[in-house]
Amino acid sequence: MRSKEKTYLVMYAPSDEYNTGNANVKVTVRSVDATASSTGYGLIVHGERSKAGELEDYGLLIYSGTDPQYEVIRHKGGQQTTVLPWAKSSTIRTGTSTNQLEVRARGGELSFYINGQYVDKITDTENFKGGRAGLYTSDTTEVAFDDLEIKR
Repeated sequence: MRSKEKTYLVMYAPSDEYNTGNANVKVTVRSVDATASSTGYGLIVHGERSKAGELEDYGLLIYSGTDPQYEVIRHKGGQQTTVLPWAKSSTIRTGTSTNQLEVRARGGELSFYINGQYVDKITDTENFKGGRAGLYTSDTTEVAFDDLEIKR
């Protein structure tokens, strides 16, 4: 999956079978050529389009360059905002190594894990309790996603 320069791309799963309400959602990701996107790539949960067709979701993004970091974002009304700003994390593998991203949704709480290690949590203030799993990438970095898993 690849975006265009200075923008991002979000792809939601094709059906409601991929609903993320009260579920553990995992995906394995890696940079194909070891280039780290400066604005991240990662896993989307509670993804839906508004009545106006705009993105509404939460996302766990990673930067897998020489100073690995993660952030949590929200899309609402077609706008992307930062919920948890970039934070350094030694749990993120760099280069072309794979990273497993996981979001555990329980009611209004979202807990975030990277490679099996808890990193942070938020409360869903937008009431996006359902929606589909999705994938996120930005810039021209090619990212491979594999093994999407949803457990309820």
